[in-house]
Amino acid sequence: MKRTAALISALMIILSLCSCTLKKEKTALVISGTDIGEEIYDYYYDLVEGRPSDYGLSDSPKERDIKEAAVGLCKRYIALNSSFVIHKLSLSASDKVDISDKVNDHWIRFANHYNKIGVSKQTLYKIFTSEAYEDVIFSAMYDKGVNDSAQEKKIKQYFYSEYVAFRSVCVYFTGTGGSSEMTEAQKRAVIDSMNDIAREAGETAESFISVSAGKGYTASDTVVIKRGSDGYPNGFFDSIYDQTDNSVKTIAYGDCVFAVRKENLEALGEGLYAGYRSALIKDMYAEEWQSTLDKYIETFTVDEKNI
Repeated sequence: MKRTAALISALMIILSLCSCTLKKEKTALVISGTDIGEEIYDYYYDLVEGRPSDYGLSDSPKERDIKEAAVGLCKRYIALNSSFVIHKLSLSASDKVDISDKVNDHWIRFANHYNKIGVSKQTLYKIFTSEAYEDVIFSAMYDKGVNDSAQEKKIKQYFYSEYVAFRSVCVYFTGTGGSSEMTEAQKRAVIDSMNDIAREAGETAESFISVSAGKGYTASDTVVIKRGSDGYPNGFFDSIYDQTDNSVKTIAYGDCVFAVRKENLEALGEGLYAGYRSALIKDMYAEEWQSTLDKYIETFTVDEKNI
């Protein structure tokens, strides 16, 4: 009962804020007593219509499906705004600067489009502020801080099991059009060269870079990727993950070949971990957060006024 009362109270606060800022803007729908103006609805409708596949729709969705997805985004908007109030959170000065910069950047680039669909700059502030709320809410719920040794241990274990770091030399056998640019003999020569790098590189990054250069190739800087990352061949992550730290091996695919030196994530230092820490927490708790948000949204009622 207390939580229900808190949710109702938060929604009433959002309603009062909306009534002050929307003035006489026409209401598109009402979510659990909170008016959603046409501009906010139109923004989300346009978002779904522009990239329907991002919202689980076909490339040519029916209008009703677009509307349902847009309403879902409006419900998420209300959920984030009211949760922010419930948790008594606030945006930092840097958060506000980031929001302002994002709004100004979008307005400079897309003002003509937003004017065409009837979305004002003030509405962009509301939308992007709501998006910023999510990060703040998430951190408040799941980030216990670096002084919590138990959570830090858990996060690092996740980092070392779900990410790999490596340097590589990569050569593609085919051109941009997909036609073969190398003969079989040339491909074999490249693979042999990669094998030579793997055999001669030794255990240091400097040696790998030097040997690669001696063969006419430029080794990459250190790259960190997550399990399942796009942009790499199937099995690439697992092959590196199973590789011994500081070793070099050849990984060949149909259209390319790599000479890969696996780096030791932990040895790369706390600075690297610190840079990934927020992303790691999001990885670890994303499903739990989405489930919590979905359960909250399920309590909402929707009255479609003018959509």
